[in-house]
This record gives sequence, C-alpha cells and structure tokens, in this order.
Amino acid sequence: MKEEIKRLQYKTKATDVDGEKGIVTVAVNGIGVKDSQDDISMPGSFKKTLKENIGRMRWFLNHRTDQLLGVPIEGKEEGGNLIMTGQLNLEKQMCRDILADYKLFAENGRTLEHSIGVQAMKRDDKDQRKVLEWKMYEYSTLTHWGSNPQTFLVGIKSATRDQVQEAVEFIRKAFLEHGYTDERLKAYDMELNLLLKSLNGGKIVTCPCCGHQFDYDSMPERTFSQQVIDLAAEYQRWITEGIVREEMEKLAPEIREQVNAVLDIVLAKSGKPEFEVKSLTDIMSYVRCPKCYSRVYKTNTIIQEESTTTTPAASPEPSVDTQKEGEQSSQEEVVKEKAAESTLPDFAKLNEVFN
Repeated sequence: MKEEIKRLQYKTKATDVDGEKGIVTVAVNGIGVKDSQDDISMPGSFKKTLKENIGRMRWFLNHRTDQLLGVPIEGKEEGGNLIMTGQLNLEKQMCRDILADYKLFAENGRTLEHSIGVQAMKRDDKDQRKVLEWKMYEYSTLTHWGSNPQTFLVGIKSATRDQVQEAVEFIRKAFLEHGYTDERLKAYDMELNLLLKSLNGGKIVTCPCCGHQFDYDSMPERTFSQQVIDLAAEYQRWITEGIVREEMEKLAPEIREQVNAVLDIVLAKSGKPEFEVKSLTDIMSYVRCPKCYSRVYKTNTIIQEESTTTTPAASPEPSVDTQKEGEQSSQEEVVKEKAAESTLPDFAKLNEVFN
C-alpha cells in the first residue's frame, strides 16, 4: 500500500547563515529519533533521495506551495541530523525577511523550526516504525507556532508577565536588524504594541479558533441572556437529581443550543461542572473575533497569572536544538477546522502537487 506524503517536524536549528549571498544551512530532521507520528528515520534513509531527487526538491515557507523561498543546493546526513543547504531568492521580499529572521535568531541564541515533506518508501519488516528509505519532496522554514500566523517572532498565545516582557525585548531587537522590509517591520510594530498594551493592563486576547490577537475593548461586547445563564447554573442540580436529559429536552432548541455552549465553555475552563451564577456571569461576556467572527472571552487574554494557569505557558522557542533519542517530539497543536483552513494549507495538497 502506497503511503501518503507526511510532514515531520523536529526541534532543529540553522547551522550557518550567509547574510550576503542568502545561503542558509539548516538541520531539518533528526536521525534515529522518534517523531510526532512515531516514525524513526534510520541512518541512510535519506541517502537515495538526496542523490536522485535533490534537483526536484523545494524549499517552502510553512509548507505553503505558493510561497517558494529558494532552491535546495545540497543535503547530507551528518551528526545525527539531516542537513540541508539552500539558496534564498533574495529578489523576493519574503525571502529577505526570512534571511533577517535567521540572522536575528542566530545573534540571540535562538532558532527557527523546520519541517520536511516526505513519503516512506521502505520500512523495517520487524519494526514498522523504522523507516529505511524516505522520498523527500520539500523542507520548510516555520515562522509561527501552532495556529497563530499573525505573530511572526514569538507566537505567544498565553504566558506569564515575565515571558511577555521577554518577548517584548526580543521584538525590539528586530528593529535593530537592517534586513527587514517595511511591511515586516510594520507587522512587528503591531505585535509589539499589543504586547506592551497587555503589560500595561490592556485586555489583549487571542482568538482560540484562528489565533488572531486583538484588543478586547476595541470590539463590541456581547453576552448570553440571563435566562441561559440561570439555566446553565441549574445543570449541577440536574446532574445530582438525574434529570439532565428531561430538563434539556424541555428547552426551546435555540435556548438549548446556547445552554450547551455555556456548559462547554465552563467545562473547558474548569474541567468540572461547578456552575454558580456568579462564576458563569464572569466568563459569559464575549466579543467576536474581527478575523473569523468566533467568540473570544476575557479569559483568552495573553497574560495569565501563574497561580491560575492550568496549562504550561507557550514557550517562545524550543528549549533544545535537536530532539534527544527516545524523547517523543511534541505534537502540533490541534485546532478547529476553520483554523486549519485559515492558517496552514491542507497538507494533502502536496500529494496532488508531487504525484
């Protein structure tokens, strides 16, 4: 059975950046380590494709086939990594920006991430996780984290005050880098202003659907009706008395839909059905995202107090360059279908492009 083209992502690094010629050497994949899809690239698994397919390989931005960064020049397995050297097309604005990103990150001891588009051609008969031969179609420079394409440098969705301050200082350094275009600097300026406003008490929120960041107070606030809030508050009693289904079926369809939405929100926030009217009222005000029109709540603010953070705050960059053997790569953030359509393209399209 023919395997599909897939994307493998690792915590990788740029090993050499020629700022004058736009030639960048990057480690794009780990050898002998398990990836997020449980595949293990065995030593020599890229040897054949690097010899036979290097001329047809592409270097993309974020796996977007309509954003070609440059041409791969050379590839080799070395030091436990797949190393690719490519030439950026410096006639393109986005390529000059990417080159400036590489230089900025390198100067500050940070790294962009990379990912490859490959197809398994041969696996170990005794251990199907081990890939003995890959066919490689492309590698990509990744400029954002998860589902947030708006934040080019740090990709913070929620973090502590100290982490936001660190991100502010990093973005300020971007303005000292002379290689950026005016368009990219304008985007960084917008991101910097949002982060500074959040540090000064502003309600800067991240849309959980598309990742867009904006000022909560800049949009008209909406709320569920008091009837819906009161009914949601009754849910805990309905559970105790075992009458949830009966009571929900009594509601008009449009009211039931809104009550279900409230319950989903509270459960997602707390993980338990504690629906007091006061706690419900605190989180039931919302605004519509100006980009995708999804509901965004005050609790989606960028800065989260450490004592109330329920999940680890997003780190601005990976903590290590290359994944250690035996350590499973972190899975990409799962987002709603709408987010997938509005950020990265459907990766299945690569199958259409290359087959």
